[in-house]
Amino acid sequence: MKSIRQKAAVWTLTAAVCFIAIPASGQPAQDTVKIFGRVTDFKNQPIEGASIELKDAHFETVAQAASGKDGAYVLTAKKGSYMALLAVKDYQIRFLEYWAWSVPAFGDLEINPRFDKLEIYGINAWRPHGGYPSYMIYFRPMSLTRIIKKITEAGGMKNFQKLPHLDMAPELSANDLVVTIDGQAVNILKVNKILEAAGPGQDMTGYIIQTNLPAKKTNGEYSLITITVNDPVTGDAGEGAVFFRQAPN
Repeated sequence: MKSIRQKAAVWTLTAAVCFIAIPASGQPAQDTVKIFGRVTDFKNQPIEGASIELKDAHFETVAQAASGKDGAYVLTAKKGSYMALLAVKDYQIRFLEYWAWSVPAFGDLEINPRFDKLEIYGINAWRPHGGYPSYMIYFRPMSLTRIIKKITEAGGMKNFQKLPHLDMAPELSANDLVVTIDGQAVNILKVNKILEAAGPGQDMTGYIIQTNLPAKKTNGEYSLITITVNDPVTGDAGEGAVFFRQAPN
């Protein structure tokens, strides 16, 4: 997986994009699925020319496409479970990335990326054993406005990378977050700011939040948990998602 140090150092996106999906070579049609959707900003305006990439367990790109004039994209991939799908355009120039994690591509799947200047990276979710009926959701928010400010204050990227704390995250409360599970809004019960290691002698900020369960339980094997974050100081916004596999009844 791309390290935090690498993500902070990379300033331009160099991934090649195409307007058609890139399936595995010679893969029979019945063993493939389509992942499709529409890429937009936070005003629901389409983003043309965004790169959409599907990542395998080794964080290698196995399929990719680019969004059209209306923001729509389609990519084709072998059936299976994937680490993530990302969408981005003008990386660390105008925008940061959208990520959907733990993608269950066992049938045709719709994912609608939405991105701006705030990235929600590394999302994970779990149900606490023996605790209050709820979800615990981890994520690492990074603001482009804050990154640029901190790099400038440090006197350049090289100096920024040497700081003991990579300060890129907003201070968040429940009012700055919206969480939906399968399209249903859930209440945010707790917001826990944490420090995590970013390298030897270096840390950065992440969050673990706790939400209640959705009012209506869905019957699917996977639930889509979506997190939307608004930085109350910079106004940067971002969105990300994770597919959560429900325990069998």
